Amino acid sequence: MLKKILSTLFKSSKKATGQVGKSMTFIDDLLEKEYIANAVNDVKEATGDVIEKAGMVYQKTKDTIEDNINMENVKEKMDDIIEKGKEATSDLADDMLDKSSTLKNVMKEGENIVKKIISKEEE
Repeated sequence: MLKKILSTLFKSSKKATGQVGKSMTFIDDLLEKEYIANAVNDVKEATGDVIEKAGMVYQKTKDTIEDNINMENVKEKMDDIIEKGKEATSDLADDMLDKSSTLKNVMKEGENIVKKIISKEEE
């Protein structure tokens, strides 16, 4: 029985060694034919091309923005917006002052009416 186990073990080892040898031959063929090296180089070139195109798009976009935006125009528009904001704030303050004055007059009139009513009841 020991002989049978050793024989089976020997056959298994022999088959495993043969398979490893075939795998090594396959890898040697791949390296020899430079499939892997060529694939890596292709990926490097493609990545470089993508980065180069992205840089070109960025530069074109930047140039277009710089050509189309005039900082003097932006400053003028901002000054106009600020001026309109000041006018609106001033108008709102005046309107609130008028409404406050009107409310005070209404309150005084109401107070006078109440005083007249109370004085009539006391008589």
